[in-house]
Amino acid sequence: MAERGKGRFLVQAVCFLLGFFVLFAALSRLLDDKMGLKYDGEFFTGREQYQVLFFGSSHMFNGVLPLQLYRDYGIASYNLGMTNEYPSTTYWRMVDALDRQDPDLVVVDVYRALSDAKIGQSDSDLAFLHNSMDSMPLSLTKVRALADILDAKPGDLDNLFNFLFPLAQFHSRYSTLTEDDFHPYGMESKGAMPLRVHCAGTPLPLAEVPAGSTAPLDSPTGEAYLRRMLELCAGREIPVVLLVLPYQAPAEEMARLNGIADLAAEYPGATFLNLLYADVVDPATDFADTEGHLNSAGAAKVTDCLGQWITARYGLADCRLDPAYDSWRQNLASVRRQQMNALPGADRVTALMLLVGQDLPFTVQLSAPALQDPATCSLLRALGVPEQALAGGELAWQSPGAPAQFGSGDSVIAFDPETGAELARAENLG
Repeated sequence: MAERGKGRFLVQAVCFLLGFFVLFAALSRLLDDKMGLKYDGEFFTGREQYQVLFFGSSHMFNGVLPLQLYRDYGIASYNLGMTNEYPSTTYWRMVDALDRQDPDLVVVDVYRALSDAKIGQSDSDLAFLHNSMDSMPLSLTKVRALADILDAKPGDLDNLFNFLFPLAQFHSRYSTLTEDDFHPYGMESKGAMPLRVHCAGTPLPLAEVPAGSTAPLDSPTGEAYLRRMLELCAGREIPVVLLVLPYQAPAEEMARLNGIADLAAEYPGATFLNLLYADVVDPATDFADTEGHLNSAGAAKVTDCLGQWITARYGLADCRLDPAYDSWRQNLASVRRQQMNALPGADRVTALMLLVGQDLPFTVQLSAPALQDPATCSLLRALGVPEQALAGGELAWQSPGAPAQFGSGDSVIAFDPETGAELARAENLG
């Protein structure tokens, strides 16, 4: 009888533990923050292979569009950048990613290397760390990563536990649950978050800081983690690009970033690419905020520049010819719909900004006063409107494949490239 009692106890214990873990997993999925899951979930759960992996801060997260690289250059890539991500976090995300993938190229945004902190200590900094780390499956690498990033000591186990098991952090979030928590969805943008807003910027001080003008990086922690990334990629024989994306950089930061070229030169497989000097974006039209995060037009221009640059140097296979990537066409259509959902109600500059890089037929009708605005004309040129059309006083322009259909007053109308059906319009844009 005693043996039977022990057996019953063991069965009950196993059932209890199974039930606990099932409940724990269900509550975690419901209550955990969904930011990282939305953008990185596909990377960790999917089976696709990526030729290029992008890493870094929000400059990368907002500024490089993998679906456009696929559409225009046949490059299969994933954007693993995340808001406010420090090089310490980027390094460990790279360690984990390279255990899952064998890319032909790694590209790293170096902006956050200007900071000498492993991670900021404000509540928002720690919240952003959740965005970067929560979607990464639990593993020894994740434990090592968080112990390093947080400088965890034996007495810091509570803080470490909150990141290893985010439910401990978010268990009291019941009152703020939304429909998205009960039915979470993954973004189809391969990790990128294009910003669909416009904020006029100012020209960079290029004359004050020429491309050859440098200053010490003056960030031992940032430099140390950049070197660890370079050594990690070198050990796996993966070429790596240290990239500076366009933003509203002050002169002091421009000079320090220029100095990263010397660091890259120490590693045979590394290249430094600074797009601050490449005349890729127009500050008047291509930023989303005063800090200079790229909006969707700026991201489209930068992505096209990178597509040309990568294709010319690395000879990647064209994944558009591989049926394994056919679903990317559906992702393109879905993200295009999201982009056009922002068109109704947009102002004139934002409406034009939303069309840049979208490969959509469109019509645009503008009055003479609208054509006096430099930002408007810059976007029209980016959309392929010829100079002679801009010099006529008023504009009624059809892009190739667009029907002769115009809206009320100053207007923009976008059409489906396959069916010719109207997708969205913005009218009375005066």
